[in-house]
Amino acid sequence: MANNIKKTFVLAIVNRDLEVFSKIKKFLLTNYNIYVIDLIKNEQKPFDVKALTKKLKKYPISFIILKLTTHKDNIMIYKALEELNLKIPILNNINSVKTCESRKKTFQLLEKSCKKLKFPQTYFSTRDAVKALSNGKQIIIKLDSHNLANLPKNDRIIGIAKNRKEFDHYIRGYKEEDLFFQEYLGRYDVINKVYVIGRWIVSIISHNRLNPNYNLSPLELVHIRIPITEDFKRRIKRLGRKFGMSIFGIDYILTDDGPYIVDINDFPSFKAIPEGISLICDHIYNLINIREQHYKAKIKIKG
Repeated sequence: MANNIKKTFVLAIVNRDLEVFSKIKKFLLTNYNIYVIDLIKNEQKPFDVKALTKKLKKYPISFIILKLTTHKDNIMIYKALEELNLKIPILNNINSVKTCESRKKTFQLLEKSCKKLKFPQTYFSTRDAVKALSNGKQIIIKLDSHNLANLPKNDRIIGIAKNRKEFDHYIRGYKEEDLFFQEYLGRYDVINKVYVIGRWIVSIISHNRLNPNYNLSPLELVHIRIPITEDFKRRIKRLGRKFGMSIFGIDYILTDDGPYIVDINDFPSFKAIPEGISLICDHIYNLINIREQHYKAKIKIKG
């Protein structure tokens, strides 16, 4: 099939979920003759601005994939892309990737732009968190940085404080700007996940690994598809538009008041979704194709 399709080049600035990404690269090449040019070959290799400009000069890049672990050096990547002012579409856009690095920025944007979605009350300072504790709230304390490399998800959660003494104990040794405070809604053994690729959306059952009795059988580890209401679908897709993402995931719990969003991921791994690789590649191909059609239409109008 690839021999009958023109060669297209995609630039990848990716150092997260490399195993899944290698499958995406292979699928794009095999089925669409799309060559993925890696700017970062592995997680340890630092970003090189000169290498970026060389790749852009050498190849007619049609698309950029941005998928990063959370690291202070990411600022260099964002700055370089913004200064180059490229007229090349990015999956997902720079601001969305930057926002999802920080839990605070993520939930600040949720509060501002997605008022019809429900999520636990977020506290953006220790003062506000302590005040909530005095009003009877329990506070879950997490690291603010989201996609940290080589750090298990459980280690990103510092603790759940029921009172001021526990709160002070958990935050000792941390800087306030490195922490994220949110109302703890209680223990839920099941945390559902939603995966979005363009217009396609699916929800699956996951499990709460914070459960101290976490010891699931192979059958329980199977991710079962579950229905999702049309209203919730619309609101999730609207969330994607507000953030500037077309491929993303959310974690949510089902409460008596409906679904509550507890996490948002730009470009998750899709390991639990067997058809995820092909759907992502189809989506990338379609976005490139739509851009080329628009370009040809402009040329025709000018002609």
